[in-house]
Amino acid sequence: LFVGPFDKWVGFADAQEMEDILNRATRTRAVDQSDIMLAAFSGTIPYGMVSLKSDDVWRKHRRITNPLMTSKYLKSMTPAIAENARALVDLWKSKMQRVKSKGGICFSCEDDFRYVSIDAITSITLGKSLDTIPHSLSIIETSKIEIDPHGGATFHLPKLPLYESLRYLFECIGDATTLPAFIAYIKQQTLGYTPTFRKHYKRVVDYIFGFVAEARQAVKEARALSEEYEAKSLVGMVAEKEGLPGQESLYEWELRDETMAYIFAVSPQIAAQSNNANRPIGFTASPLYVRMKFLTENPEVQKVLHAELMGALVDSPESRPVTFDDMMFPEKTPYLEAVVSEILRCAKVAAASSKQTTEPLELLGVSIPPGTSIAWCTHIACDNATVANEAKLRALDPVRSESSRKNGLGGRGLWKTPTDRFEPERWITVDEKTGQKTFNPRAGYSFPFGVGLRSCAGKQLAVLELKIYIATLNLAFFLSDVPKELSSHRAQIQISRVPDQAYVAPIEWS
Repeated sequence: LFVGPFDKWVGFADAQEMEDILNRATRTRAVDQSDIMLAAFSGTIPYGMVSLKSDDVWRKHRRITNPLMTSKYLKSMTPAIAENARALVDLWKSKMQRVKSKGGICFSCEDDFRYVSIDAITSITLGKSLDTIPHSLSIIETSKIEIDPHGGATFHLPKLPLYESLRYLFECIGDATTLPAFIAYIKQQTLGYTPTFRKHYKRVVDYIFGFVAEARQAVKEARALSEEYEAKSLVGMVAEKEGLPGQESLYEWELRDETMAYIFAVSPQIAAQSNNANRPIGFTASPLYVRMKFLTENPEVQKVLHAELMGALVDSPESRPVTFDDMMFPEKTPYLEAVVSEILRCAKVAAASSKQTTEPLELLGVSIPPGTSIAWCTHIACDNATVANEAKLRALDPVRSESSRKNGLGGRGLWKTPTDRFEPERWITVDEKTGQKTFNPRAGYSFPFGVGLRSCAGKQLAVLELKIYIATLNLAFFLSDVPKELSSHRAQIQISRVPDQAYVAPIEWS
């Protein structure tokens, strides 16, 4: 394909070969971040990992931020995420009361997931939530509400100025990804001179550096008292290591852009493509929209999940925030693991990702020249990796690379049931003798976070957030049917896949 006068593109959709290329050092060095992604982020976060080639600077950034994904930091973040999830439960209870009082039967939850996601990520990156959910809860009783002819309610809640600034910057990035690289670059560089962009950008940057200054002051005071500073956020973690012998640090502009990239990551508008983003790319809001649809349409799945959570978690889990330990034992909650994995598989938040060849690369016997953009069609590749297609897949073996032929499926299975179905059971293995159910993460192909070196560095955080939100909402509510006019699966492609409709009718379990 030729996109514009200069860009050459190749589409690729074979899961086995894709995984071999992007996971094998001798092959993955032939591809790197694509020019279109570099251009799209160049005006807003030019020094974040997503805007860098895989060079020494990119590796330094990854080394510094990687500890944020360790169990130590994830455990320290869990209470804030769990409290956000409980706040969402309270908001939905209040919303549903108002909806019923106005004769409605369901409401749009689109903004709710954006709010809860951004509250969580600001807690994680800055150490303090933006508190958009508490803000919404405080004004829900006096807010304007519209009921459509089908009984669907839409709440019109005034938004916080910082949230509006973040939304504006998200949209600037999203717009650029639909353009050829050279046009996207020119547009992004021009934006910096516009008063609107400068106003919103300054508001966000000033907010970030307010917390950076607080973290640095706290570290300074702890060192003066010979005390250990306990970092509980990204800026705190970076500040904790600044000035220490043998520790790497980020320049001001690098810290600014990495922090902004983490915050941007939760927005469906810029849920960047999995292999490129190095972040939990829209992996809170977008899959949660889809989660509502699939669980609403599958009441039995909701009941099985609720029974498992009530049986596996102790101390009245329906009335308390879930804990890190609750969420980290797949042997206790295999069905929760399966539901989360199936939601990520079906959500297709990032339907494809792009890379660019830096040297000749052979794909299934075809030589791809340097400078060619490759669209990794991950969802097509994974959906086609089925038992029904096995003969066709094996017919490609003669043109596969030697390492791909040797490793085969790499310990994965092929999906036995049609991949267009929402079916958490596909991830469950049942012991024939004992009947014991276990979660099998390699039951089949699914690449929601990308593959290889440039895959999502925030995968652990994204999965933890999803498990907390799904478990908390399922413990609190059964999602009843919504009118078919409000439950379509139509979606917009804005880098990621964002549903047009997101209505829910939550009912407390009896």
